[in-house]
Amino acid sequence: MRAIKLKEHDTEEELLQEIRNIKNGRYQHRLRAVLFLKRGYKAKDIQKELLISSATYCSWIKKYNEHGKDILKEHRSGRKEGNPKYDAKLFQEVYEALDAMDEYWSIPKMQKLVEEKHGVKVPYETMRLRIKKAGYSYKSNRPSPYKGDKELQEEFKKMQS
Repeated sequence: MRAIKLKEHDTEEELLQEIRNIKNGRYQHRLRAVLFLKRGYKAKDIQKELLISSATYCSWIKKYNEHGKDILKEHRSGRKEGNPKYDAKLFQEVYEALDAMDEYWSIPKMQKLVEEKHGVKVPYETMRLRIKKAGYSYKSNRPSPYKGDKELQEEFKKMQS
């Protein structure tokens, strides 16, 4: 690997001060790589000390050289387009169906309702979290007792109301 020369954006003391003052561990870790290089450590030693790959090391140093230390604060992960935003109206029908409780509603059944009515696919976990935030309790599908007496069950439901 060819050695990357470090541009003089900051002094060693400025980097050390920034590392001491900042609480973001990811940013500290990246600044340490720059600091160690500034102090004359070899790239392999820095990678070994910080437990990072050579690709990660090169990426950090190149970013620092091009933009300075502030670029090292950024951490882009997840969806590039960001998390999808869903209209609250999508879930209103689900809440109304749950309030009516004519039948058992599983998360997949709720997803299907939204997809059929609005043409929007809502992920399982998103639907589950929305239901939970709306104050409904969530239970996964359970088999009905095949020997259960339907009349006794209906009588029990009436007593609970």
